[in-house]
Amino acid sequence: MSQVGLVQHGDGEPADPRAGFAAALAQLRALVPDASDEVIARRAGSIALPSGRRVAVNARRLGEWVNGRSVPRDFEQVLALVQAVAAMTGGTAAGAAPLPSPERWRRLWRAAHEHRTERPAPRAPATADLVVGRPPSDAVSLRDRTGLAAAIDAALADPAVRQVVLTGPGGSGKSQLAAAAFHRSRGGGGVYVWVTASSRQAVLTAYARAWRALAAADREPGYGHDEETQADLLVAWLRGARRPWLVVLDDVDDPADLDGLWPIGDRGRSIVTTRRRDAQVLRPDARVLPVGMFSAAESVDYLRSRLSVPAGPDAPSDAELADLAEALGHFPLALSQAAAFLIDSRTGVAAYRRLLDDRRERLADLFPPSSRADGHDRTVASTWQLAAQRAAALARPGAALRMLELVSVLAPEGVPQDLLLTGAACAWAGGSPREALAALRALHRLSLVTHDGATVATHALVQRAVLETVPEQAALAQAAADALEQLWAADAGSGLPALFDSVTALRRAVGEQLWRDGMHPVLRRVGEHLLALGRTVAAREVVGVLLAQARERLGEQHRDVLFLRMQLACATGELGESAAAHAELVVVRREAQRLLGAVHPDTFEARLNEARHQVDLGDAVAAQADLAVLIDEAAAALGPRHLTVLLARRSLALCQGLSGDADAARAGYAAITADLAESLGPAHLDTLIAMSQLGRWVGETGDAEGAVRTYTEAVAGMAESVGRLHQETLLARHNLAYWRALAGDLTEAVSEFATAVADAQAALGPRHPTTLTCRANLAYWRGRSGQPAEAELAEVGAAVGEVMGRDHPRTLRIRQQLAELRHAGGDPAGAVADLTEVLADMRRVQGADHPRTREAVELLACWD
Repeated sequence: MSQVGLVQHGDGEPADPRAGFAAALAQLRALVPDASDEVIARRAGSIALPSGRRVAVNARRLGEWVNGRSVPRDFEQVLALVQAVAAMTGGTAAGAAPLPSPERWRRLWRAAHEHRTERPAPRAPATADLVVGRPPSDAVSLRDRTGLAAAIDAALADPAVRQVVLTGPGGSGKSQLAAAAFHRSRGGGGVYVWVTASSRQAVLTAYARAWRALAAADREPGYGHDEETQADLLVAWLRGARRPWLVVLDDVDDPADLDGLWPIGDRGRSIVTTRRRDAQVLRPDARVLPVGMFSAAESVDYLRSRLSVPAGPDAPSDAELADLAEALGHFPLALSQAAAFLIDSRTGVAAYRRLLDDRRERLADLFPPSSRADGHDRTVASTWQLAAQRAAALARPGAALRMLELVSVLAPEGVPQDLLLTGAACAWAGGSPREALAALRALHRLSLVTHDGATVATHALVQRAVLETVPEQAALAQAAADALEQLWAADAGSGLPALFDSVTALRRAVGEQLWRDGMHPVLRRVGEHLLALGRTVAAREVVGVLLAQARERLGEQHRDVLFLRMQLACATGELGESAAAHAELVVVRREAQRLLGAVHPDTFEARLNEARHQVDLGDAVAAQADLAVLIDEAAAALGPRHLTVLLARRSLALCQGLSGDADAARAGYAAITADLAESLGPAHLDTLIAMSQLGRWVGETGDAEGAVRTYTEAVAGMAESVGRLHQETLLARHNLAYWRALAGDLTEAVSEFATAVADAQAALGPRHPTTLTCRANLAYWRGRSGQPAEAELAEVGAAVGEVMGRDHPRTLRIRQQLAELRHAGGDPAGAVADLTEVLADMRRVQGADHPRTREAVELLACWD
């Protein structure tokens, strides 16, 4: 293909600048025929221009520019496209001719942009449009929202659709979209009526006015003498009209207000904008289009355009605008009013962003009525109140508002419906679960929340506005925390991440209120959940914050302080600092015995964690003795089915196996798996963990294929219960691959290890102990299958030594594996020397009776 050419006069200038520019773009587009418009637009949007900006390019607009239907408003969009194509082609057309220079493109664009094509005046239609009513003026920085606009136009053109319903929260831009569609539809000699439909009287008045205009224009008989009659005449005319018509019912507050007034007729369509999602607006012949928040790109584009007038050389960066848009939840009304406030007050974006983060600032001050939103007569702080008043009438008195208050302190999205139907939630809302559900549906019908039957979502700014009106924040915090604790205690599966998100939101909103009589029990769940997910660093950070708060509020001798110290020590141990963790747990256990007593549940839990970390330090024999005593004492004090007793039995079985009695470990795990299944259920995570650990000892007793079957069942249960990326699932998948390799299926095992490594890196990070363990065994079994792997295993071993310590059992195991690969690679003498050195460390750290120590002894004997 030759260099991009242009349609020109003989003097070298384009005959039609717009056509010439479109032809140049078309030939530029042809340089990347295999790339879609979406790919090119996305690449263009990622280009950093000389100014440092990135500009959004819409794929649909790209097609319009190439086809000559429109010209870009901003040359930087053209420049971004040119640079994107240059990057995709290496900077030349077909690898030979260079692309036109930026200066040439600028001249082409400017000529096309300034060109005005002379068009003959349109002939007047046989019947002129009749327009009644006043749509809102275009917003100053109107966004096209091309996807929604296209959906509205498609619905209006669909013969099966009689009504388009734009539904969404107040301030989301429904009226602007309807007004744009109203203007686009005109020109066919029809009747176009814009109705402000906030009340029945407003509809009657608008209909009567429209009928009078229609009767005067068309000399219709039956003029009518009052608004009711004239409205009836308009409705009758719409049914039998011969002219096309479009009626927009803007801001329908109560669908019941339109009883007998819905515009119906074969020749016309209607557009309804409303917060409501009632059955009355969800009709078979209606197309419902939800109108929500701006996209991230639309938000930044709006703010950049709106703030460009006063900003000048001090214009905020796209990163600052994106951060502000994210903080505002891409809410059109909030973006509009925030921009107005910034312009009026001359506040900088960064300073305003800090104000938003300050919970002491009220929304009424951040979005004041004195800085009105663009084309909207209400503020962010007040727009939810009218909807809340309507919702209150649809449920038990007071229930809808109380439910909205409860939702305001939970996560903005993904809140389980069951959480809002717990006993604590119903008590706060003042009714039964059935009445609480009715209140929730009332909020949904007014677009205050989105309830899909399983989860609930609310905009963060609505939450903040509602919370600012709650006088009983302490009682609200207690009710929300109690509801979370009740549901969490009943759930051990995939619903926990959503509960964790809501606990995090609750702490952020009213965290100070969760320490009134000690730490609320639900806060104990935070560290436990993060540790179970393998997010150990996050667990240590969060528990550290809670511990500092507990010490400040409760004093060093309080039960909750001891519990958090125990959690923090466990997190430290998970990160490889087993000795430090064990030392701290010894201290915590002693203080718990002194302060809480020997039979307190927290004391037993501290003893259990101390024994677990003793195992990590290689002293399984001593830990076994401690666990046996713990089980007897805890069973007597708490009952044999208490979770601490069951988990201690699981740890005891591990110690039996590590001390050399694989048969006892297998029997112990089989028994505890059955008991956990009976107490907690077969799908409970603790039951599945026991089953997974049983698989190891099935294999250690000589049944590798039985181990594979056991692990396969455990992995399937975990993936269904907590997901395939949960840390326990990853560990079970790793162990399944390990025993599959021992069973002789090396090819499948290596493949499973590789998948587990990729998933562990994504879920836990590259230096998490679980990730390193998976990487180590992937390298080892690659080496056993004949692939070069010693260097890779040595690299992982070094990382394990840094993270877990040189004497950690995993470090010792990797050193043994390196010796094995060295022996298989043809260096038996070097392998013997390496294994002899490792064996000495194993005896020192793990003891002579540890299964891994005995395994190394047998292996060395075979080599000798």
